[in-house]
Amino acid sequence: MPVIVSRCQALLSASALLVFPRALRAQSLLPVRMGAYPTDSYAQPFFALDQGFFRRAGLDVDLTVTPAIMGALAAGALDVGIGDVIQVANPVNAGVDLAIFAGGGLYSTDAPTSLLCVARSSPIRVAKDLEGQTIAVVQLATMSALAVREWLRQSGVDLDKVRLVELPFAGMTAALGRGTIAAAMLAEPFLSDGVNEVRPLGKAYDAIAKSFYISTFMASRGWLVKNADAAKRVRQALHDASQWANSHRDDSAPILAKYAKLEVSRVRAMTRTTFATSLDERQMQPVLDVAYRYKQLTKPVNATDIIAKL
Repeated sequence: MPVIVSRCQALLSASALLVFPRALRAQSLLPVRMGAYPTDSYAQPFFALDQGFFRRAGLDVDLTVTPAIMGALAAGALDVGIGDVIQVANPVNAGVDLAIFAGGGLYSTDAPTSLLCVARSSPIRVAKDLEGQTIAVVQLATMSALAVREWLRQSGVDLDKVRLVELPFAGMTAALGRGTIAAAMLAEPFLSDGVNEVRPLGKAYDAIAKSFYISTFMASRGWLVKNADAAKRVRQALHDASQWANSHRDDSAPILAKYAKLEVSRVRAMTRTTFATSLDERQMQPVLDVAYRYKQLTKPVNATDIIAKL
């Protein structure tokens, strides 16, 4: 069952409330039920909650931590969810009325939080060495699997000669050490955890684009139309939280550690996600194009068609 984290106002002390303008304290807060997932690239809602950005935007946010965000949105149990653009595009292709209205975590080639890795002692040096080998990804129907396939293709590898298998991040480093897999698409914090045991082979995500959205925020178009004011406030609060998180790594680390149930020292050792402070279709289209190439989308999708106009 999803775990209800808290209402936004319950997290703020009476003394903290005194700093808000009287008009804001007096007005009614707009209720929003939001789904979240406790990883760094999905962490904006936690920062917005803990730092009071939702409250200052006039929002009463019920934040639910659950891996089943898309199902909860479809069932009407949540108003707003977070996920990747493929998770929106596929339902839209099937006739589900979803739209993206705020940017989330960004992949950046300058600070990659996921890398295709091999064991430090591995003889594999270039992509072609992976022909005839097995590569682990956390799930086959994900952006990371798409990225690995596209990176291999762009590197001249015969994809029919490479086997992709699913493996939890927590088991990848050990599997590399045992030689049961030749490479793995490792993500933080496991990437930093294994710094002495693995070495990067390539920035697989670069095969999609040098920068793109790892996560975005979505809602049904019906909810967005009926709650346009609340949606605009949610977007502003999330983007304000992004700006704060991008410039306050030390302050945001304990918040991520709390919700992701990680040691703060482990979070501080990670390469951290940069968050979007606006919504840009150019950060979405490359993912959609690669997803269609590998049949994770049944038909092409134009990013502008899945963005809500608020």
